[in-house]
Amino acid sequence: MFERYTERARRVIFWSRYIASQRGSPEIEVEHLLLGLLREDLSLAERFLGSPWVVESVWRRVDQSRPACERPLGPGDLPLSDEGKRVLAFAVEEADRVSNEKIGTEHLLLGLLRETKCLAAQILHERGVRLESARKELAEVPHDDATRKEFVREQGSLPNDVVELQTRIRLIASSQNEAIANHDFEKARASSDEERKERDKLRVLCQQRGLLEWLFT
Repeated sequence: MFERYTERARRVIFWSRYIASQRGSPEIEVEHLLLGLLREDLSLAERFLGSPWVVESVWRRVDQSRPACERPLGPGDLPLSDEGKRVLAFAVEEADRVSNEKIGTEHLLLGLLRETKCLAAQILHERGVRLESARKELAEVPHDDATRKEFVREQGSLPNDVVELQTRIRLIASSQNEAIANHDFEKARASSDEERKERDKLRVLCQQRGLLEWLFT
């Protein structure tokens, strides 16, 4: 299903699935896709929403509208909601519209904006992001989600166990990206499951130490 997706767009799907499970949702909803998008592509978040760390305030906005369940779901695949399926179909159309072979994060953004009545589009509209203006801007200055811009969050020293776990997660994510690039999807899925388990550990550590914002780094 995701053969045309860029590596970063695939990571958005991973993040949206993880976020849905952490919020106790039985499906991947459009707001989970938005959170996954803003978490994975910090450059796109900065360009259209003004900050690479906007995912945190969007997360709070989602909580206000749809509070999470008390208990996260366990590991396993989650289906896309009907709205989520339409967003992905719209993303394909947006890529085809500009004759782009690959479906990137920018196409996912446009797909979210096209599902006009969903919570994700509402949040984007509240922040001044509109479909036509976003299309125009992307046509004038195309977005390359393969470009890696570094964003550094300065804060006091983190506990060693948090740093070690973050480092391990980055290595697993790198292995997953390499597997995707080599079309080794079985290895990529195994890496995805491993990363999800490690992120569950990170979530517990960050909750214990009052460092929830570091879940998004």
